[in-house]
Amino acid sequence: MSDAPKETPAIDATMRFAIKCVGISGVVLALGALTFGLRSALGVAIGAAMATANLWVFAQVGKAFLERKGLSAPWVAIALVKLFALLVGVWLIMRTGVVSGLSLAVGYGALPIGITVGGLFGPKPPEA
Repeated sequence: MSDAPKETPAIDATMRFAIKCVGISGVVLALGALTFGLRSALGVAIGAAMATANLWVFAQVGKAFLERKGLSAPWVAIALVKLFALLVGVWLIMRTGVVSGLSLAVGYGALPIGITVGGLFGPKPPEA
């Protein structure tokens, strides 16, 4: 047997389940958007991917703040870079006209849907 301390997972089970639910919701929304055409489905998929990535980064930053490991300044910078990348990414997508804003917004709607489903049906956090 090993006496080495076990590493805690990067994100707790509740948050991991919520992130999975956001991704699955995005896939379902994108498949549903295929009825409106491939371009609409692509926009929904891009929006859902942005929502999933946004929640994952948010979970990493939140975990770092709550655990107070190391300096918090790098995590503040990462959070600001995340926000800037999200805004610039949406602006570039809208500016180039690759997909419509409506399909992008529908895809980003996977975020509240996934978080709600994850909160209702996912593992509950341990009580303190």
